[in-house]
Amino acid sequence: MKASLMSAVLGAAAFVAAAASDVKTVDVYTRLMTWNIRLAVGVPGAGEELWSKRRPGMRAALNYEVAGRPEALLCFQEVLNSQRLDLAEDLAPLGYKHVGVGRDDGGFKGEFSPIFYRSDAWDLEQNRTYWLSETPDVPSKGWDAALPRIVTVAQFRHKKTAAPFIYMCTHFDHVGEQARVEAGRLISKIAAEWSEKSTEGGRKTPVFLGGDLNVTPDNQAYKELIAPGNMFDVKHIVPKELHHGNKMTYTGFNLPADKFTEIDHIFVKDPSVVKLESFAVLPTWFDDKLYISDHRPVVVDVVFKSNKVCKARN
Repeated sequence: MKASLMSAVLGAAAFVAAAASDVKTVDVYTRLMTWNIRLAVGVPGAGEELWSKRRPGMRAALNYEVAGRPEALLCFQEVLNSQRLDLAEDLAPLGYKHVGVGRDDGGFKGEFSPIFYRSDAWDLEQNRTYWLSETPDVPSKGWDAALPRIVTVAQFRHKKTAAPFIYMCTHFDHVGEQARVEAGRLISKIAAEWSEKSTEGGRKTPVFLGGDLNVTPDNQAYKELIAPGNMFDVKHIVPKELHHGNKMTYTGFNLPADKFTEIDHIFVKDPSVVKLESFAVLPTWFDDKLYISDHRPVVVDVVFKSNKVCKARN
């Protein structure tokens, strides 16, 4: 009996040790992109081509940026429902799905600010759309905004490591100054709420925001987002020597270079829980002299800094 008991104890200890050996800390690498793709118009302006002509270049650019990066998360602005379906079709071969609603009615009307993710890399745990207004739970225009504006929030869990991650996508108003400032305040509050409720075992979940703010960094709306306790612009964290490409993000289709502006940005709620490895503003105009969009995509490469200890999956 004693021998049998000792064997059982030793066997249990060996099982626990073997199980413990299956537990390890794993780095999670992801690329985040934000890109205003320019809505599909019936009559293009000067220097602009129809969406049907711009789409192939965008498909190729997206494929190049994410084909070898299954964890890459993409957020877009000015996406009409027809373009949403086009993007879904073009990214489907890579395994991408998406979340987001039309800003006019919470369904399919108006522009989307969708977030695309690979379903073989991430589980979508929850998502929500807020309107940037005094009534964020219902389709609405806020303050002095000319149009309804939204922020899409998606919470993911990494399939291989069970690590959580939150990405937010927005597009500020192009007219209402008060609306932009209030939007900065509201989004800062939303980011804090999602960060707090997603904290696990004292470990904070990475929270990022990508979007077209329609303002440059000297504007009060931008300053609201980076006010103490709110968020951090990733380009100020990534060392300058690791910046690639351009600085300006809005080029228009027919503007002189001195009229380009810096209005597309990516922010992180708490940079202490991640490592930011590179930052880039990528080109949209090549030898064919066709602008893919009037905005350039902004990209940041992220490594989870406070990695979650998870059971390795075979």
